[in-house]
Amino acid sequence: MPESASNQTRIKAILWLLIVFALCFDTAFLWQRAGGAYESEYGAHPDEAAHYVTGLFVRDAVTTIPEAVKLRSITPMKAFGADAPNGFYAHYPKVALGVWPPGFYVVQTAWTLPFGVSRNSIMLLMAAIAAGVGVLIFQMVRREFGISAGAIAALLWLSAPLIRMYYGMVMAEMLCAFTMFAATIFWGRYLDSRKTCDAVLFGVLGAAAILTKGTGLALALMVVFSILLSGKLAILGERGTWIGAALVAIIAGPWTWYFRNAGTQVGGWSDNSGGFSIDFTLKALPFYARHLVLATGIAIAVLAIVGIYARCVKRGENHGRWAAFASLVFGVYVFQCLIPVGDESRHIIAATPALVVLAFAGLDWLLSSSRFPAVARLAPENKRRVMALLLVFLSMPVFAMTRVKKDTAGFAAPAEWIIENAPASRVLVCSDAEGEGMFISEIAMRDERPGITVERGSKSLVDPKGRTWDGRNLKERFDADGLVEYLSAGKIDFIVLDSAVPERRRAGYHDQLTRAIEDNPMQFWKVLESPVTRAGEPMYRPLRLFRIRGTKNPISQ
Repeated sequence: MPESASNQTRIKAILWLLIVFALCFDTAFLWQRAGGAYESEYGAHPDEAAHYVTGLFVRDAVTTIPEAVKLRSITPMKAFGADAPNGFYAHYPKVALGVWPPGFYVVQTAWTLPFGVSRNSIMLLMAAIAAGVGVLIFQMVRREFGISAGAIAALLWLSAPLIRMYYGMVMAEMLCAFTMFAATIFWGRYLDSRKTCDAVLFGVLGAAAILTKGTGLALALMVVFSILLSGKLAILGERGTWIGAALVAIIAGPWTWYFRNAGTQVGGWSDNSGGFSIDFTLKALPFYARHLVLATGIAIAVLAIVGIYARCVKRGENHGRWAAFASLVFGVYVFQCLIPVGDESRHIIAATPALVVLAFAGLDWLLSSSRFPAVARLAPENKRRVMALLLVFLSMPVFAMTRVKKDTAGFAAPAEWIIENAPASRVLVCSDAEGEGMFISEIAMRDERPGITVERGSKSLVDPKGRTWDGRNLKERFDADGLVEYLSAGKIDFIVLDSAVPERRRAGYHDQLTRAIEDNPMQFWKVLESPVTRAGEPMYRPLRLFRIRGTKNPISQ
């Protein structure tokens, strides 16, 4: 092919990808708007605010490096570290770098440097990452089954309720799904082509997945399962295989090993052991099997099983690629059943792109068989259109009717009031993990960092020996008199009291602080009330902001 024709083909392919990305982005954006993601605060999941604030931490640390080098008097870790007396964490105590890998926050930083840290900016980032996954799905399906099938595949994935839920939040699942699926694509290509460049790209993307979320380690199982499923054991003797493995170890190994116990130290594991648990596995096996089916719908799950049979068991053309897709599903499922990090459906999102692609392979095989002679006689392009429309008919009504509404709010109002009227003040927030996170993120989003200092009730008002990651089962640090004395010592200027904490999440210090305020009305002055909404449900009690009498921090006029 002449060079000019080759360039034109390449440009055309790039334009196609840009168009598909734009369409996927628009689809994700519309679903986000329908779910209230651009109005809701970061409290739809206990981890959401921590992901946002940790992203700000990394961004501010990066932008401080030039000044730190220039002054030669501070380092980013001294200025921002958790132990620094006036560091970032001291002001906004919702940073979890180390508990989670840095990948998601590096991407946030790269996005927010040009586009800012506003809620709209961050949600557009989540839509862009989801659109990236959609483009990968489109490419894999288009190559086998045509453009219309590829477009429908991306649309179905972006419209699945579980997927919509998590690109409507600031969570690492979307980036993890992107990097894991991309790594799987290149590993599948390597199984079929033995090209070292594919192994290198797998190594880089696999490392990126591991540095995004612990689920990325499931790629190791994907590799093992794909070799066995494809029967290509000889690949273990190929140089490219070990180059890819070495890249993963070199790039992701040091961080992963150094912070290997960080999750257990803060109670991030279900049994806090950091090891295998037969009790957890026995419960996880049916749980994740059920949610793997429900994640993209029963129709897609059943067709994916047919696709595994058609493309892996029967071993047709490019069966290494299809073995990799099937092995990603198996690998994520087995990994989540073995590692006791809790039972949440979000943990299997990384397997869903492969499920959708496999479902189209299964439907294609069914429509090509003698069971449907009328369809089998159609021209290939018409058959693919029938295939795409059939999956839309089977899945979209359920997806469209499933309500995914974020709608969590109430903490922005006191945050705005404090920023405007009492900059550089110290605030105690008393709520559950979601509420504390919402308030801290709303402050950090608006503040001229570092400015306001926030104390969490789940740390300041509880016995240090009983602190937990999820903020539950906490014991009071003070008696009644000791609490009033602590609050009145002049170090705290305001109290944000969430009276709407659900009963199952209330700890003793919530009620203790409420009684202290009610029994000392001259000491604690109510400044404002804000209605609270959680998961679309208005709470019957408001959020209240109190000013502590005698504080030295003046209110600006």
